[in-house]
Amino acid sequence: MAAAATFSTSFWGDQDRGLDVLIARMKNGKHITAEIAQVFKERASIEEEFGKRLTKLAKTFTTTEEIGTLRESLDLVKSELETSARAHLDIANEIRLQLEKQTNDFLQQQSAVRKSHHANIERRLKAKAAMYANAQKAGAKYVSKCREVDQMNIPQPNLPPKDAEKLQIRLERAQQQANQNDIEYVSAIERLGDAHIKWEEEFRHTCNEFQRLEEERIDFLRGRLWAYANIISTLCVSDDESCERVRGSLEKCSVAKDLALFLDTSTTGTIVPQPLQYINYYSKTQERTAGPPVTLSRSYAAGEEGPISPPANRSGPLLGNLASSAGSQFGTLAGMFKKNGAAGGENGKGGQGGGFGTLFKKNDPQQNAPRESFGSNGGFGGTGMYGKGVGTGGVVIQAEEEEFQYDPYDFSEKSPPLFQVRVLYDYQSQAFEELTVSRGQIIPVIAKHEDGWWEGVVMEGERKRKGLFPSNFVEPLE
Repeated sequence: MAAAATFSTSFWGDQDRGLDVLIARMKNGKHITAEIAQVFKERASIEEEFGKRLTKLAKTFTTTEEIGTLRESLDLVKSELETSARAHLDIANEIRLQLEKQTNDFLQQQSAVRKSHHANIERRLKAKAAMYANAQKAGAKYVSKCREVDQMNIPQPNLPPKDAEKLQIRLERAQQQANQNDIEYVSAIERLGDAHIKWEEEFRHTCNEFQRLEEERIDFLRGRLWAYANIISTLCVSDDESCERVRGSLEKCSVAKDLALFLDTSTTGTIVPQPLQYINYYSKTQERTAGPPVTLSRSYAAGEEGPISPPANRSGPLLGNLASSAGSQFGTLAGMFKKNGAAGGENGKGGQGGGFGTLFKKNDPQQNAPRESFGSNGGFGGTGMYGKGVGTGGVVIQAEEEEFQYDPYDFSEKSPPLFQVRVLYDYQSQAFEELTVSRGQIIPVIAKHEDGWWEGVVMEGERKRKGLFPSNFVEPLE
C-alpha cells in the first residue's frame, strides 16, 4: 500500500514553485480564519443589540389594566420577553468569549509561527539562488575560455613564425586561465551543493510545520463552528433546525479528506530536484579530464580520417588544368612572336598534361636565348622566339606581358549543374581560381576535368563565384 502523500513529499519541482503554492495556501488559510472571527464578532453584536431591545420592550410592556386569566397570560408574555432578552445577552457574551476571542488568539499564534518559518526558508532560498547564480557565472566563464582555447587550436598553416610564436604564448595563457576557471567552477558547484542541502533540509522542515499548522487550523475551525452551532441552537427550534443543518455539514468535515483534496489538486511534483552538476567541457561527463593538448598543427579530430592530399596532377593556375582537358580538341597550338631581336629556336616541344610556361618577359635581356619553363605536372612549354608546340595535352604559349586572367564570375547561372556533391574534408584554396570548402558543404558541379579537379559554384558574400576543388575531397549526392 502506497504511503499517504504529505507536504514534504509533494511540493518539489523546478524553480521552487512548491514553496509559492504552500505560502499561498497558508495565506488563504489565514484569510479564512480572519473571516470566521469577523462572523463571530458581528453575530455577537447582533445578539447583544437584540437582547437590549427585548429588555426595553419588556420594561415598557404593562398588564395592570387587565384582569383575570388574561392578565396572567400577559404577565407570562412579559416574563418570557425578559427571559428571551437575558438569553440573547448571554449568547452574545458567550460568542465573544468562546468563539471570537479564541479565534483571534489562534490566528495570531499561527501567523507568528508561519512568518518565522517563511523567513527562514526565504533566507535559505536567497542563499541558494545566489550560489546558483555564481555557479552559472563561473560555468559561463569556464566554457567561454575553453571555446577560446579551441579557437586558437584551429590550424593556421600560412601563419608567419613570429605570429605563430605569439599565438602559442596566447594559447598557453588561455589554457592556464581555462584551468583556473575550471577550479572556480568546481568550487562554485560545491558551494551551491552545500546551500542546496541546507535549503532542502529547511524546506522539508517548513513543509512539515505548514502541514501541522493546516491540520491544527482545520481542526480548530471545525471545533469553533461546532460550538457556534450548539450556542445558536439553544434559542429556538427554528434556529436549531438551521444550526442542525450546519452540524450536519460539520459532521461531514474531515481533516484527512480536506488535505487529500488539496494535495490532489495543487501538488507540484514528488521528485526532489537535483543540484547543478559539474560537466567537463571535453568529456561531457562529470569526470574531470585534462583539456586538449596545446598544439597548432591539429587538422582533424582524433579517429577522423582525412584525405592525404588533393589530386597530384594539377599544377598551379586554372589555365594549365584546362589545357590538359583541352588536348583532344587542339592538337597543335603555334605562336609566332617578334620582340626586339633575332629569332631564337624554331621548334618547341608540347607537354602532355596541364603544364604551361612563359616564353619571354618584357625587356628580358636574354630574350634571344632559348628558354624552357616547366609546370608542376612535368610538361614544358616551347623554346625560342618562334615556337611551335604539338601534344595531346595542349601547349600554352605566352608572350610579351599577356597574362592569364581567370574570371570567377564568368559563368551562366541559367545552365543547370551536372550534379551536386557533399564536401567530406575541409580544403583551403592554394590559388586564386580554387575554392575554399568546408566539411558538410553542398556544391553544384558545372565541369569535370580529367586531372581529378572539378569546377563548382559557391556563394561569396552576396554573389556566386566558380572555382576548382579536388574531387577526392567530396562525394556525389544521390
